[in-house]
Amino acid sequence: MSVANTWKKVRTTTAYNGFVTVNRATYEEPSGAMTDWDVIAGRDSAATLAFTPAASHVVLFEQFRVGPGKALLELPGGYLNSDEQPVDAALRELREETGYHSESAFYAGSEWWAANSSRRKHLVLAANASERFEATWDESESGQVRLLPISELMDFLISGELTDAGLACRGLAALARSNPETEVLEDLRDCVRKLLMTH
Repeated sequence: MSVANTWKKVRTTTAYNGFVTVNRATYEEPSGAMTDWDVIAGRDSAATLAFTPAASHVVLFEQFRVGPGKALLELPGGYLNSDEQPVDAALRELREETGYHSESAFYAGSEWWAANSSRRKHLVLAANASERFEATWDESESGQVRLLPISELMDFLISGELTDAGLACRGLAALARSNPETEVLEDLRDCVRKLLMTH
């Protein structure tokens, strides 16, 4: 019997509903004990690891984050709208936050937001991203676009300063193992393979 089949959900209530929603899930454990667990709920999110032409730079967005209490360089991203596909959401967030646009996207899949969350976070790798639009930030959003040289990407990913470093590393590995359908994405895959082999 699967471990999951030995836990029985008894009920779920909303414990907090603000910028995030926290549900309280009550489970009956295999021992018979009844325990409460806080679960972060809400919409899935999508981020873009966007490479400029010739994969010379990665497009990042610097903004203040209240958790660490400081500005962080992050992958452009945000929540999926209702009925929006992850690739569409990721490219929309790239455009809205940075003004950059790409016609060549590779969907690298999704992972759990956290072990205590029902949300997923998706990643798209974008090739030949170029600045074409004015950024259109949400009401509480502001920041600066930063271009990180590709030669600094791996050191940045392992620095501990990126909120989605694990997601980005998984995306790089997924692209490196893929057989893209377009020449543009094949070229990006080859650049990523070289990057991973030299670091």
